[in-house]
Amino acid sequence: MPVALRDPALHLLILGYLGAGALLAALVLAGFSALLSFWAGWRESDLFVQVGRRAFYAATAMTVLAAIALETALLTHDFSLAYVAEHTDISTPVALLAAGFYSGQEGSLLYWTLILGLLGSASLVASGALGGRVAAYAAGILAAIITFFLFVLAVVASPFELLSVTPPDGLGLNPVLRDGGMLIHPPVVLAGFAAFAVPFAFASAALLAGRSDAAWIRHTRRFALVAWGLQSAGLLLGMWWAYHVLGWGGYWGWDPVENVALMPWLATTAYLHSSQVQERRGRLRGWNLGLVMLAFLLVVFGTFIVRSGVVPSVHTFAISAIGPWFLGFLGACIAFSAVLLATRAALGGAPATRPAEPVSREGAFVLQNMLLIGVIAVVFWGTLLPLVSGMFGLERVVGAPYYERAAGPLLAALLALLAVGPLLPWRQAGRPSLRALRWPALTAIAVLLALAVAGVRSAPLLLALPLAAAAAATVFTEYGRALRRSPASVIARRRRFGAYMAHLGLAVVAAGIAASQLGQQERDVALAPGEQAMVAGYTLIYTGSEQRDAGDHTELVASIRFGDQTLEPSRAVYAGLGGQALTHVAITTTPVADVYVVLAGMDEDGRAAFRVFVNPLVTWIWAGGAVLILGVLLGNVGAMDAELARRRAAATLPA
Repeated sequence: MPVALRDPALHLLILGYLGAGALLAALVLAGFSALLSFWAGWRESDLFVQVGRRAFYAATAMTVLAAIALETALLTHDFSLAYVAEHTDISTPVALLAAGFYSGQEGSLLYWTLILGLLGSASLVASGALGGRVAAYAAGILAAIITFFLFVLAVVASPFELLSVTPPDGLGLNPVLRDGGMLIHPPVVLAGFAAFAVPFAFASAALLAGRSDAAWIRHTRRFALVAWGLQSAGLLLGMWWAYHVLGWGGYWGWDPVENVALMPWLATTAYLHSSQVQERRGRLRGWNLGLVMLAFLLVVFGTFIVRSGVVPSVHTFAISAIGPWFLGFLGACIAFSAVLLATRAALGGAPATRPAEPVSREGAFVLQNMLLIGVIAVVFWGTLLPLVSGMFGLERVVGAPYYERAAGPLLAALLALLAVGPLLPWRQAGRPSLRALRWPALTAIAVLLALAVAGVRSAPLLLALPLAAAAAATVFTEYGRALRRSPASVIARRRRFGAYMAHLGLAVVAAGIAASQLGQQERDVALAPGEQAMVAGYTLIYTGSEQRDAGDHTELVASIRFGDQTLEPSRAVYAGLGGQALTHVAITTTPVADVYVVLAGMDEDGRAAFRVFVNPLVTWIWAGGAVLILGVLLGNVGAMDAELARRRAAATLPA
């Protein structure tokens, strides 16, 4: 029996046909779920709402089966599948074999569909309190979205395409992807992209069902927060990976694919704040619906950019047949959203009350939303301009200076709002509220004076760091207020104070980005063994180099003594992949700065060329990101259970 399992023909039958068949079954079930759910919502049939929802669950189960088949093929080196042969080889480590599931075009689409099915199922299970029509329409929209993805996987770009001749080995994984970051960044950011479909589905369902109450927004906000949290983690992990692997001294290059991952995050950041205005004051209903839809449309736009290859990027896949299908899907989603908002505009209209006070928390949220939309517009235009200009033969290139000049002032204003907004009351601010601003103001002045004394002369840095410090001071001011009133109030209002912790993390991230971008120092040096160089006050001594055999590749490793540490930047060559080369950087980290060394070249006489960067406060970015995610978790995980317990307790009390 063990010998029979190794028969390639049996592998082809079990994995290739099983996976393709599971995708076709999922496609049929998802399409059935979409049609039946829309019909059930229109007819308000509770029975068919349940049937449509169960069909969605079944489609998800079939997608899980297809995913298991592909993962099994990867782990067992089943090179009869074209996808396995193109993205792995026999020498690929087991962890990276498993990661090969989402390393290519088809596999990453299957992973996306899998996460969409699982999150969609979870959201439908939790949607009972919204009423039959909203739940039915939400199931129909989610099923329609997943039907499109399953159609692409089953018909256009299947990960189960079979080769006519099974090769003895595969082509192998791209050297850039042979890193531990492959295990954490792509699955998280792809899960974030998939999660944005859930808030879109429920916002659209609320419009279709004619629901104007706040029940849908509480449900939607919960899953929007899941998408936002996943995308936050994905962006931070991507920055960390780029910093440690690509060897260019930075972590964010305003690459088109970085941009399209950032824009939905910005739109959802706006929604998570403005939704509080709707919950608290009954305003901005139509605006919130538009933000949820915008976030999903930006996800589909980003997917088109990545999958079509129409915009040059180190992240994009090659031009393929998938591109036109995603362009059509984007057009359909835009048309659906526009018609829905236009025909249901009266539903989203705010009640007839006087305008929000400018100097209030509500006014701060409105201004913050406007600034975030401004940043989205800047990033969107910068991403699209090369494509538009190329259509007219102009070939415009948009670099980092454009984004820094156009988006920089908007981001600085957002940082200032982070310091001021939480201290303002919901209604018109009075003298007591304005007096609370003295603590962030004094903190900003103190940091500004300290920087000036330290010799900092960069105007952007003298603006950004005091503002980040003021935002952090605001968080501590709010915590101090709460602890003076009652320490238990911090626990009782976890959502609010978890959000403040996220604000603190964001302030720390902003300080790290500002310092590392504006204070970076770079120097190219050429050293013979025994020679030394000084960069930004740090002394580095080159002690020599050696050639190492690392199994599937060879490495030329240089040794640099830095204090009591030894740094080893290297260049790896993968002979089995046509001689592809990859730079391995060496980084030494302190809370103050990173010393980042890249081996640029080596002469025959042993003289080596290095590019050395000194990046201030880079570790603050990763630490602040961890605080941000922790704040989201502490403020929201279990919050719905606590709310349900309070309702049940209230229901047991005598009238």
